[in-house]
Amino acid sequence: MLVWIKAFFQSSLVIWRKQEAETDTTITLKNPWAVIFSLITFGFYLFVPLTAVVIVLFSFLGLLLFSWLWAKQMASHVRAERKLRFAAVQVGDELEETIRLENTGWLPALWTHLEDKGDFPLYSIRSVRGVDGQSFIEWRNRTICKQRGVFSLGPWLLNSGDPFGLFQVRREYLFGQQMYVYPPMATVSETLIPHGKQQGDLRPLNLPLAAESKLATHTRLYQPGDSLRRLHWRTTARRNKPYVKVFDPLAVSRIWLVPDLQAGVHLKNGENSSEETMILLLAALAGQLLGEQRAVGLYAVGENPVVVIPQPGPGTIWEILAALTPLHADQSTDFSQVLLQAGSLISRKDLVVVVTPSLSPHWMRTLAEMTSSAAGSQAWALLLDPASFGGYQQAQSVLPVLAGLGISARVVRPEDVTPQEGGYGALRRWEFITTGTGKVVVRNTPRLADGQPIFKPEDV
Repeated sequence: MLVWIKAFFQSSLVIWRKQEAETDTTITLKNPWAVIFSLITFGFYLFVPLTAVVIVLFSFLGLLLFSWLWAKQMASHVRAERKLRFAAVQVGDELEETIRLENTGWLPALWTHLEDKGDFPLYSIRSVRGVDGQSFIEWRNRTICKQRGVFSLGPWLLNSGDPFGLFQVRREYLFGQQMYVYPPMATVSETLIPHGKQQGDLRPLNLPLAAESKLATHTRLYQPGDSLRRLHWRTTARRNKPYVKVFDPLAVSRIWLVPDLQAGVHLKNGENSSEETMILLLAALAGQLLGEQRAVGLYAVGENPVVVIPQPGPGTIWEILAALTPLHADQSTDFSQVLLQAGSLISRKDLVVVVTPSLSPHWMRTLAEMTSSAAGSQAWALLLDPASFGGYQQAQSVLPVLAGLGISARVVRPEDVTPQEGGYGALRRWEFITTGTGKVVVRNTPRLADGQPIFKPEDV
């Protein structure tokens, strides 16, 4: 009883509710004073049965009945629909959706308020609109995606009510649409691309590898001792000199990318962020190494461990990008602990590439011990220079330490990683050109969403 009274005076008393598969519709008493005045008038009439009192009482009751019927019409006949027309895949793409507000009843919706509870940055459908009875209106919302991440369009709300503000109609659309906005591709210096030792570097007379893959990466001139089975006849005929195929070596069978997501070590200087530079660098490394027919994987510790098993082929880049997209440097786990956890996945002949702004000796020793315990495995460290991101330490100072531990190291500064627009194909947004005759022609359109309710990496 006390809960009912409290809800009554807080204008949150739900007096009607209808739950469906995708919506939850309620009518709430927003203004309790009309009910209170009606009760007071009725009590006064019991003691003073005057005509004026009866007129006032029926006026209040008529107002309540009229408002209730109006609110009930809004709850039963006013609906909204969102349809994603163009989906964003990468930073710089344009997202566009159509919103339809329909009233199938005979009373007009004098006001409706749309509110989005999603988390898509710099985007909202919030607006107040009216729609006549037996009609509908449509409009479009669009934005250009400026930030990577996994975002949601919805859940969302449609609010309306009666003209006197006594009742509020609230329809909640319970499900949202998930969107992956991938980080842009970047170009990096060749010196930052890790390469492991090649099997057979020291073998005499260029004898065949003990175990060759079936995938040839390039060709070179024939040298004494090369197997005739490895001759590349097309290149030999074209250049009139004997050329042999060079196969993908198995000395580094897999490459693991391991980012440091510990919150306390990352820095930001204006628009330059060590976190975003790290994500761009990892995406660029994955794309470059997969292009060289390497098997590339990812191990990261976010809210849960993120593991992409190293595999060659172009499809792996989307798995890695999908794993990188939601990652943020907001974890408390020390990077040395992350490396220890990754150690169970590192096998013989694997190459481990760590990316971190931390200059702590703890993770350096852990990485050295981990790779030395797995005979044949190697380690690279790409150090995001703290001084370049507003810090005081110089990454250059720890290079001798890493070299002494047998770890190849490179220093990475913001200018070493250049974002590349349209790395996954041309950016998709509305673009128009004007011809010599003055006619406006569509030059480019956003990425068609085909009405799909949810967008996942495998849909790309």
